Amino acid sequence: MSKPLMLNIKSTYKLWTGYMKSLANAAGIPDSYRMVLTFLLRHPGASQKEIAEFRNITTASVSQIVKEMELTGYLRKETDSRDQRYVNLYLTQKGEDCAEELHKRIAKADDDITRLFTTEKESAMIEMLSELSQIIEKELPKC
Repeated sequence: MSKPLMLNIKSTYKLWTGYMKSLANAAGIPDSYRMVLTFLLRHPGASQKEIAEFRNITTASVSQIVKEMELTGYLRKETDSRDQRYVNLYLTQKGEDCAEELHKRIAKADDDITRLFTTEKESAMIEMLSELSQIIEKELPKC
């Protein structure tokens, strides 16, 4: 008997995140920095709360990662000019260089996988995953 759909998706996701972790490690980037680097590359000035929501982890966890990244020179904090209670996060040049290198490595891995599928299979898979996401969001009962 084959595994149920969601277990197959979970297994695939675990393999992919494990591979991304190895890409980060090969680039000399701690895995805990990976998501923060790539998020801030796309969203400069984001808050710790925004990163926590995106990663689906606690703000305390993000706070610890941010503290380490600041100490090691990957990012800097700036007080929000519109509201002094908030802090915005920005990558330093070191952080940008690492994030761009990591992004290139992940994009290459994605391209390597995509090349193994026909355009039709890729489109069908994307369509099915989009439909699955909508079902999870709209059709499953809220807890």
